[in-house]
Amino acid sequence: MRHEVDRMVGESAAMRALRGRLRRYGVGAAPVLVQGETGVGKELAARTVHRASGRPGPFVAMNCGAIPRPLLEAELFGSVPGAFTGARKRVGHVAQAEGGTLFLDEVGELSLEAQVVLLRVLESGVVRPVGSDELRSVDFRLVSATHQPLRRLVSAGRFRADLYHRLATLTVEVPPLRERSDDLPLLARALIGAAADRLTDAAWARLRAHRWPGNVRELRNVLVRALADTDGPVDAGDLQLDAVVVGARDSAWDGLTLKQHLVAYVRAAFERHGQNVRATARALQVSHTTVYRYLTAEDC
Repeated sequence: MRHEVDRMVGESAAMRALRGRLRRYGVGAAPVLVQGETGVGKELAARTVHRASGRPGPFVAMNCGAIPRPLLEAELFGSVPGAFTGARKRVGHVAQAEGGTLFLDEVGELSLEAQVVLLRVLESGVVRPVGSDELRSVDFRLVSATHQPLRRLVSAGRFRADLYHRLATLTVEVPPLRERSDDLPLLARALIGAAADRLTDAAWARLRAHRWPGNVRELRNVLVRALADTDGPVDAGDLQLDAVVVGARDSAWDGLTLKQHLVAYVRAAFERHGQNVRATARALQVSHTTVYRYLTAEDC
């Protein structure tokens, strides 16, 4: 069974208020700016706006911080062959979002040049692919997100004030996990399903006491690691919270099922230990049978 958080999970007062605001903002066409720390679920908030909008087109997401700056404009607005070295015909994310919603994550990473073009597209409703003389009318709803205050970037001269005011017509803040610890049981069940029942009372107390600098993304990694390392009940010490790295987004793991996470984790450990089952089992502190089970698991 696939377990993943594809909607805003939580029944805390903060999350109920957030979902209500997102649904209200979904009505209409004004841009929405989603703010919050890394890992809080800003893309999920954007998807909530899209669902509430009722727009028939697709939800198209683009991480502005994951694309080299020389290629940003081509990815966003499209390009034609010969526009630059190695250029090919490309349908930009703006055009792909026709009739739907374009989600720009880490919008603060846009170059000043790309900001100028994006503002022009928002004001005119037309897009010109890089290297083309043709204009194309576009109809899309823009939702953007950032973990750094755009006002600060405006003050530093790294973000255009006119674009900021356009993007921030409607603004929402996704609360960090440490401010809604009552939602931990619901989030854990959404992330790992019935395996959440393996956590002991001491483990739950440890989870509630943690500050969660990596937010929901960190919680997912902590739980997946604990389940892979432990047979039977998961106690507070099995969480290894201080050992978990909560840095940049690991896009290669996004969207995987719990089983796929565990299989990948065990197989990576198997390779690190010279493809030695006994050494892998000792390192993960699990039985040889557990290692064999994940090594021989069918692709899923």
